[in-house]
Amino acid sequence: MKFVNTILAAALVAVSPTAVSAQMRALSDPVVPHPDPESLFSSSDPVLHRNKQAALHIQRELLKCNEWARAGEWLTDAYIQHNPVAASGLEGVIYYFVEIAKREPLNPCPALSAEDPNGVVAVMAEGDYVTILTRRIMPYADNPAESYTTTWFDTWRFVDGKADEHWDPATLPTAAPPQPTGVAAMNAEQLAQRMADREAIEARMWAYDRSLDNYDPEAYAANFTPNGAFGRTQGREALAQMIRDLAAGQEERRQQGVAIAKMHHFTMNQWLEFTGPNSARYHYYHQTVFGTGGAVGSATAPVVAAAGQGVDDLVKVDGEWLIQMRNVAPTREQE
Repeated sequence: MKFVNTILAAALVAVSPTAVSAQMRALSDPVVPHPDPESLFSSSDPVLHRNKQAALHIQRELLKCNEWARAGEWLTDAYIQHNPVAASGLEGVIYYFVEIAKREPLNPCPALSAEDPNGVVAVMAEGDYVTILTRRIMPYADNPAESYTTTWFDTWRFVDGKADEHWDPATLPTAAPPQPTGVAAMNAEQLAQRMADREAIEARMWAYDRSLDNYDPEAYAANFTPNGAFGRTQGREALAQMIRDLAAGQEERRQQGVAIAKMHHFTMNQWLEFTGPNSARYHYYHQTVFGTGGAVGSATAPVVAAAGQGVDDLVKVDGEWLIQMRNVAPTREQE
């Protein structure tokens, strides 16, 4: 049956590549992570074992638990990148994840699990190189509420137990598709639908900021598609846990005597770009501010904790506009 499906898919591509791109479903078996991923990071060879253990720390402490302040323990200062949207250098890596993406460390840091969205499938080591194969969950273009799995890889070259060079299959983002219908060419019904879509998206982004400022994990996650993502945090449960961890971390600091004022997120200079009948891109500037009042220079004056530019992708699923990807640190190509 799989052979028949493959022949049918090939025939459809020959007839109508555009139509099949919107309708095709994965023909492959799903990618399944290893049931005990951390057991893969060992070797009887002492050099390979050291490199595999360093790769484990990168996968667990950095990529899963966001302990980027510790990145220098496992990455060299040079850290040569071959990902086209990432610059080389340890300082740049730390700055991006800590200051721009605002990744909050998980405490305690859990072990790698087969339940991780990017669960580890296999680990291979030879010479100075270690490659990790992981699952990647991808949404279907015509229905982002559904998804399929494929395989991602990361390869590192190690020097004295630290990663000095990195490869992965990332590519530069493609340009957004053109607007399907110009406003001038819309009829009354289409214009009314466009206005309704715009209002729904504005309401969604308002709900996003309010749920975040109120540390409401369930309401926050409900703003996303089931497999929606904020950076590398993907899926509603992982997104809800991110907010729980944020609230817990702040409460722990309060218990230590640190005064933390109320958080407010500001979204400004918005431009809503419709990229299709059921997809849109939300461009904006953003600020995160702690505090509600007080003169400049006073102890109660608002404090700007972060500022930057964002580009979010939204999709319309069963008549509801939801966030598919929240990107608060886009590259020039993504703007």
